[in-house]
Amino acid sequence: MAEVERGRRKVIHAVHEVNPEVSFVTDPALRAVENKLDEGIPLSKEDGVALLQTQDLHTLGRLAKREKERKSGNKVFYVLNRYINSTNVCYANCKFCSFAKAEKDGAAVRMGADEVFAKALETGPNFNQVHIVGGHDPRQLSLDYWLPLMRRFKEALPHAQLSLFTAAEIDYLARRHRLSYDDILVQLRDAGLDNINGGGAEIFSARFRKLVCPNKVDADNWLKVHEVAHRVGIASNATMLYGTVETLEERVEHLIALRESQERSPGFNAFIPLAFHPDGNELSHFGWTTGLDDIRMFATARLMLHNFDHIKAYWMIQGLKVCQVALQYGADDMDGTHGSTDEERIYHSAGTQSGQYVDDREFRRLIEEAGYVPVRRNSTYEEFAYDWQPEEALVGAR
Repeated sequence: MAEVERGRRKVIHAVHEVNPEVSFVTDPALRAVENKLDEGIPLSKEDGVALLQTQDLHTLGRLAKREKERKSGNKVFYVLNRYINSTNVCYANCKFCSFAKAEKDGAAVRMGADEVFAKALETGPNFNQVHIVGGHDPRQLSLDYWLPLMRRFKEALPHAQLSLFTAAEIDYLARRHRLSYDDILVQLRDAGLDNINGGGAEIFSARFRKLVCPNKVDADNWLKVHEVAHRVGIASNATMLYGTVETLEERVEHLIALRESQERSPGFNAFIPLAFHPDGNELSHFGWTTGLDDIRMFATARLMLHNFDHIKAYWMIQGLKVCQVALQYGADDMDGTHGSTDEERIYHSAGTQSGQYVDDREFRRLIEEAGYVPVRRNSTYEEFAYDWQPEEALVGAR
C-alpha cells in the first residue's frame, strides 16, 4: 500500500510540473458542472442538488470563486447605510418568525414618521442607503404614512437611496388600497423608491408556504411584484430562507424560479441567502444551520444564478467570520454597516450573535484579508470612494 501511495503522489507531482493549473476533482458531478459552466450552459435542478450535497468543497469553492470573479473581478462591495425596523406589528403569523408582535403586545414597536426620519439621521448624513423593514402592520403600512416620509427623505438626503418594503408588504399595501401592482409601484417610484428589499420570498414551494407562511403573498405574486417593479424602473434584491422544512430540491427550484424571473424582467441586483435562526419561534426544533450548509448555499447560489450580478454574504445573518469565508465561495458583497445606534430586531429576536453595527474600516480589513478590493456602493451598485462625504446641505432635517 505504501508503494501505491508513493506512486500516486509521483503522478500528481508530475502532472503539476507539466501543468500547475490542473485541479483535481473528487466529485464527478462537479466535473460535469464545470463543463457546463465553461460552455455557458445554465445548471439544472440535478446540478444544484449535487452542489448542495457535495463533499468536494475545494472544487466547489474554486468554481464559485471563478464565477464571482467573472462577474465582479477583484471587487467586494459594502454600503454605508441606516437600518430601521419601523414596526414589529405584523399579522402574517409566519412560523419561522420571532419578530412579529400583536398590536396590544407590550413588546410591540410602531414608530411614527418623524421618529423614523430622526432615527435615520441620528448619526449624521454620511450614508448611501436607507434600509427599512417592517411588517403587515395595518396602521403603518399605508400610502398616507409612506409617501410623505419618502419625499421627505429624498428632499433632505438626495444622495441616499431608499431601499424599502418587501414584495409581501407591497402585495399587502396594494390589496389594502385596492390598487394594481403597477399603480402602487408607480406611486412609490415617484415618491423616491429606488430598491425593493428581497424579503418575503422564503421558499417558493407551495408545500412550504402552506406549512410555514400561509398568510403571506404566494410565490407567483412575489415574483410578479418584482417583475413589475423592474419594468417601472425600481431595482430589487431577492432572498431565500433556508434551514427549516424545505428540501434541497425546493431550494434549487427556488433559485431556478429567480433565474427565470430575471430573464423575463431584468432588475434583480443581488441574491441574499438567509440562514434560519431558531430562537423564539415555532420552528426552533430545526436548530441552527451549519457552517458547511451556509458555505454550500453561497456557492450554489453563485453557480446557479448566472444572470445575477451579485451574491451577498450578510454579516448579520451568518456572522462576519462565515461571511468572510463566503468571499472564497462566490459571494462578492458583505452588505451594510448599519448605523452605530441602529437596532435591528428581526434576527436579534431569533438569537443572532452578531452585533448591531460594523465599522466600515472592519469591512475593508476583512475584504482585503480575503484577497479582494473593498468597494463602497449604494443600493444599485454605483461606486464611491471609501471616504466620500455628501456635499449638499440637509434640507428639512429638523
